[in-house]
Amino acid sequence: AEDSTINSGEPLDNKSTSTAEQTARNERNAGNCFLSVVHRLAASKSVSARVSACSLGPVLWNHLDFPRQLQLRGVITRALHDVDVGVRKATAAVVHEISEMLFDRRAVPWTVLMVERSMTDPEPQLRAAAMTLTWHLAEHLPNAFLGDASKGSLSIRRLPPRTDPTFMDVYLLQCKLLPVASNLAEDRIASVRLSVAAQCDRLCTALGEHWFSVIIDLLQALLSDRDDRVRSEAILCMPRLVESVISGASEDKSVSVLESLLPQALKMQKDASVLVRSSLATATGELLVFLVGLGGAGGSLSPPPSPGHGGVNIDEIGSYKYYKKHVDQTLIPLLQKLLQDTNPDVTSASLRAVTNASRSGARDRSGIPSCSHKPDVDDDLVSLASHQSHTSIDRTKPVFIPVLSEEQVLRLLPTLSNLATSTQWRVRQSAVEIVPALLGCTYRLETRNEISKLCINLMSDKVDTVRKTAAECFCLGGSSLARHGEDDGGEWITKIVVPHLRICSQSEDSKQRLLSLKMIDIIITNGLCPSKVSDPASSPSSFSSTEESPLRMLLDIASSRASDNVANVRLNVGRVLGSVLFLLDRSDVDYVVSVLEKQL
Repeated sequence: AEDSTINSGEPLDNKSTSTAEQTARNERNAGNCFLSVVHRLAASKSVSARVSACSLGPVLWNHLDFPRQLQLRGVITRALHDVDVGVRKATAAVVHEISEMLFDRRAVPWTVLMVERSMTDPEPQLRAAAMTLTWHLAEHLPNAFLGDASKGSLSIRRLPPRTDPTFMDVYLLQCKLLPVASNLAEDRIASVRLSVAAQCDRLCTALGEHWFSVIIDLLQALLSDRDDRVRSEAILCMPRLVESVISGASEDKSVSVLESLLPQALKMQKDASVLVRSSLATATGELLVFLVGLGGAGGSLSPPPSPGHGGVNIDEIGSYKYYKKHVDQTLIPLLQKLLQDTNPDVTSASLRAVTNASRSGARDRSGIPSCSHKPDVDDDLVSLASHQSHTSIDRTKPVFIPVLSEEQVLRLLPTLSNLATSTQWRVRQSAVEIVPALLGCTYRLETRNEISKLCINLMSDKVDTVRKTAAECFCLGGSSLARHGEDDGGEWITKIVVPHLRICSQSEDSKQRLLSLKMIDIIITNGLCPSKVSDPASSPSSFSSTEESPLRMLLDIASSRASDNVANVRLNVGRVLGSVLFLLDRSDVDYVVSVLEKQL
């Protein structure tokens, strides 16, 4: 009988199963024995001890049975009411961590209560932190009903559909969280309202589509706040909120967010605060990039499709009819007005916005980065020379993805031409720095010729820095053309750059002759010089070996200054030819060596 019992295996299986369950239960409740330590620390008169008691909360949370978890919640609740503000701040951080561990719906009402307590704290910094707690908890609320504790915060889920039985539970809890944000937006302290303005987009994403209208109204109120810092932060949040709404809402609501916020943004162009107007320029550029990107990655908005037999489908023409209208009729004119602002900080911010809009593509819709250097570095923090040094190796890869259309670029040129005549040299320099980005949005030689006049006019500026920047942008513009081909860049160099370079080299002004040598150095060093002159009417075989190549043209221009009557010009001829020597072919090297020997 004993043998048969052993052979059947049932008693052993039952025993092993019960052992496994007991082990799992012990692991889940492993923190029970540490709870007494938490109580002793929480009852201490030492501030550090009370902070330590709260800090143990996230560590023990998932390792306590429910009765002891209730005791831990009591410790945290008392700490959030502590007389010492340092303890309360540490407790708010603990509640933030615990909100990621909410996989038991019984703990959710308590967490919401902690958020409401933070909202009424006398310390403004804690009230500002309550906004972060609000959207963070809203983001993790579905986990309490649907999540898997073994995956941690990776199991974040969206709000369940209305047909789901848990929808009403989550919805009612959201009804308690939204008034927290509304009350914080009306706080008497500006830093608290600023926290709300900076995080409206996060709250919008966390709560879901049915709360979009309420959050849009909330941001509208913050856009007219009495504090300029709050208004500035609110306008910077506007592009992110628009993106959240358009990405997660139906067509009618995605259009209404623009109709609601853009009129308010237009009023802010006359705001008395320079900070607000600068932020408006930045936000306009970001919104411009996003709306244009809706029409297709890396290009302008595509034309609307033809209507079907059943009438025009709003889903098919929405991104063209509505978004392009706002780009052409609102955003471009707004940037033009901000470019003419009397304050140089606003003008510079507007120029950066146009530059970044011209360089960027459709975010999250294209695998091609906006530029080939480090993506986490802002374009305007990297000099054009270092930018091109990363792109000269492989010029067939696009550096700038055109966003503005060619017509929109032409509309901006008169405004930029006015900036090029500003009395402040930094504004003139900023006006010409945008040239490579604008060229990336063009396809016609006529348009590029108009853009080049910005550089040509400023290459004779009285400030040396402006002249050098204009020459640098003039030469480097060929690498950012829209088609990104060798013939395309070669056309810019041979038909626009080289003719003006000859004029500079023959100028009576020694500064212009020095500038021509610098231009030659930039073109050759960055690999912008085409191998030969492209002529579509001729066959490849028609290019004879005796015909002078564009590279040899540049070397001839440089060598013609070897006998200049100004010593500094002669000195720079040797410097330029010596710096490009290692980039030349054998025949060109021999030519350069002969020029240098004559200088000796």
